[in-house]
Amino acid sequence: MSTLDLLIEYANTLHIIDTHEHLRPEAKWVKTTHDVLVEWLAHYFSCDLISAGLPQGVMNGRILAGDATVKEKWAILEPYWNAARNTGYGRALDLAARDLYGLPRVDGSTVEELNRRFTAARAQSARGKSHYNFVLKEKSRIAVSLVDDLEGWATSEDKRFFRYVYRIHHLLTVTDPIQLDRMRDETGIPVHCLSDWMDAAEKSVDAAVAKGAVALKSAMAYERSINFPKTTYGDAQAAFNRLYGIPYGNDVGPVRAESGRVVEDFMMHHVCSIADKRGLTFQVHTGIQEGNGNIISNSNPELLTNLFLEYKNVTFDIFHMGYPYQNVLSAIAKNFQNVNIDMCWAHIISPEASVRALVEFLDAVPANKINAFGGDYIFVDGVYGHQYIARENVAKALAEKVAGGCFDIDRAKEIATWLFVCNPKRVFKLDL
Repeated sequence: MSTLDLLIEYANTLHIIDTHEHLRPEAKWVKTTHDVLVEWLAHYFSCDLISAGLPQGVMNGRILAGDATVKEKWAILEPYWNAARNTGYGRALDLAARDLYGLPRVDGSTVEELNRRFTAARAQSARGKSHYNFVLKEKSRIAVSLVDDLEGWATSEDKRFFRYVYRIHHLLTVTDPIQLDRMRDETGIPVHCLSDWMDAAEKSVDAAVAKGAVALKSAMAYERSINFPKTTYGDAQAAFNRLYGIPYGNDVGPVRAESGRVVEDFMMHHVCSIADKRGLTFQVHTGIQEGNGNIISNSNPELLTNLFLEYKNVTFDIFHMGYPYQNVLSAIAKNFQNVNIDMCWAHIISPEASVRALVEFLDAVPANKINAFGGDYIFVDGVYGHQYIARENVAKALAEKVAGGCFDIDRAKEIATWLFVCNPKRVFKLDL
């Protein structure tokens, strides 16, 4: 058996920690009624189909909505699917079709049967035969997944599958006066000035931790540059007052944009200080944004350097290996004790880039600073395909290091265990 085969075999024995998901609770999932194409094209591969030429309007109007059958949808999708199935996103879905549903891949000869088996699995799950347990535990051997709490559902009762992470965007800026009312209702703090907003943000974080949050999360790179310069309290208070003064139902665009940016800059530093005081790890989206069309340079991890310098006691978990800025992130993680590399999502963005990046990471960065896997899916079947690719990618990178004489196979197995299990367990202080 080759070194690569031995390392793949070993990686497949590990019960791994999944650092990032968006999965809804199974109790909510079983109540859905959509077909498998709506489920599997909720994100990621749909973007590759649009990149391949499928009109966005057709995706939204005919595939994700409307009453077309799976067969009718496939007739529309087929040329774009065949053009894009070579991508990591496409490969993950073919793996899910093969290993979860017993079909060779997704194509015109299998898609209707795939939908029947998907629908049957959801129905069985509603009757108590958990599909989540089958996918996450039996097939994917995931010890626990950290879930970015997008919908406010996560609580400590989800611990069989999940721990949750608290997304902090709503704490950074005032979008409208109604948000102030919501914050008052949530925290019991009437907000009339920036100081009140700061207190409410701190109380909100504490409430999240009390409900089981193990980390904070920012994905502000979807909305703006992740450069958050140091801002004075006086400037932030003045900007807050300008936002506060915009009447209900009025959108004064330039005022909101300029003042909102100042408040966001100030509050990001405040949230970092809360993480510092509470000992919370801070996950930050960097690199490519999901979807079609965005400003990738907004998400260069180098833009976070001032936060890394100031908040030395905060552990930053930097997402998506910074792709396509993986070499920049490697240099940062080498230089900063408080910065870790997280390869969540990366293995399906570009499997080969992930292998190449890990080979280089292990030349530059201590092996205890890399987290190997986070599925980053909103539907559970995709997680299986992603972890399959991730295990192979890590094995490929380690096999290359063994072949190059960097270390022996026992050390490679040890590093694999660190990347998939020990490192995330330590970084997120998980009690498993």
